[in-house]
Amino acid sequence: MRCLVTGANGFVGSNLIHELIKSNKYEPVAFVRPGGDISNIKDLGVEIRYGDLRDEDSLEKALSGCNVVFHVGAVYLFWAKDTSIFYEVNVGGTTKVLEAARRKGVERVVYTSTTGAIGLSRDENPIDESALESPPPWFFNPWNLKDHYARSKILAQREVLKRAKEGMDIVVVCPSAPIGWGDYKPTPTGLLILKFLNREIPIYSDVGFSFVNVKDVARGHILALEKGKSGQVYIMGGHNKFLSEVFDIMSRLTGLKKPLKLPRFLSCYIGYIVGAILELWAWITGRPPLITRAQARASMLNLFYSSEKAKTELGYEITPLDNAIKDAILFFLKSGKVKPGISRRLSCIFDKSQLYF
Repeated sequence: MRCLVTGANGFVGSNLIHELIKSNKYEPVAFVRPGGDISNIKDLGVEIRYGDLRDEDSLEKALSGCNVVFHVGAVYLFWAKDTSIFYEVNVGGTTKVLEAARRKGVERVVYTSTTGAIGLSRDENPIDESALESPPPWFFNPWNLKDHYARSKILAQREVLKRAKEGMDIVVVCPSAPIGWGDYKPTPTGLLILKFLNREIPIYSDVGFSFVNVKDVARGHILALEKGKSGQVYIMGGHNKFLSEVFDIMSRLTGLKKPLKLPRFLSCYIGYIVGAILELWAWITGRPPLITRAQARASMLNLFYSSEKAKTELGYEITPLDNAIKDAILFFLKSGKVKPGISRRLSCIFDKSQLYF
C-alpha cells in the first residue's frame, strides 16, 4: 500500500517514514517542499515528490498512485513575523489536501492535529477527547492564549471533522509534546532540551506537559490507519510531567545543573513582560523570541492529557521518557547543535555513533 506523507522531512514526518519502512507493509512516498532539508530521509531510498501544501496541482500529482495520506505537514512555530503563514498552510493547506484526496479517490486520510486543539487541563488531572464535546471555560480554552499556531490547528481540525461528518474516511491523531530523534529545526519542544544543554535557560516556571517519544507518535499514526474509526480523534500523549521532573532526568543523564525555578505566578508575570520585549525585538531582527506572551500565559496551566482511548482502541503504547530524552540529546550532539565545550563533555557520556533505528 502506497502512503503519501506530507511534511515527510519534518520531525514527526521523518519518524513516520522510518516506521512505515520498518513495518514492511507500506510503501511511503515523501511530500516535501522544494528546498526543504531532507537529511532525515535522504538515505532511505524513499520516493520524494516536491510541492507545496498551498499548491493544489502539486498535491494532485503527489497523490497519484497513493492509497492513503498521512497529512503531517504544518507550520509548527510559536512565533512568526507574518502570522498569515499559519492560516495559509495549517488551515488552507489542510483543506487543499482533503479536497485533492477526495478527487483522487484516496481510501483514508490520517490527519495530524495537536492536543492544543482539544483543550487545556485545569489541574494535574489529564483531560481526554471528551473535552471537544463542550467548550472549556475561558481560561482553559487554547483559543484565548492568542497563539496563532494553536488557533490555526483548531480551525484546521474543525475543517477535518466537518469533512469526516460528510462521509470522508478520516482519522485524527493529536500528539502532545514530542521529543526525540530527528528534530533538526528544532521544534519548540526540542528547543527546550537544546537550550537546557547549551545552558540558555536561566529560570523556568514549573509547568506541566505531556512529553512523548516521537517514535511512539509515529507508530501511533500507523495504528490509527489500521484500527482507527473514521471521524474519531485520538490523543497520542506520553508522560505527564512537570518541567522540574524532566530537568531532573536531564540532569541525571548529563550531569548538568537545573536552572532556577521561580513561583508560577511570578514567572508568568516576568515571562509576559520579557515575552513582549522579545517579540518586539524579534520583529526587528526576524529571529524567533525565546519566549512569547502566549507561552507566558500558558505557564499558569498544566498541559496534561490522557491517551487511554488510543491505548484501548488502537493498542497505542508509551515507551520510557528516558529513551526519548537520550535520543534527543544524541541527535543534537551528532548534528552539531550543542556548544563545543558542552558537546565534548557530553560525548564522554553519550556514544554519538549510536544508531537511532
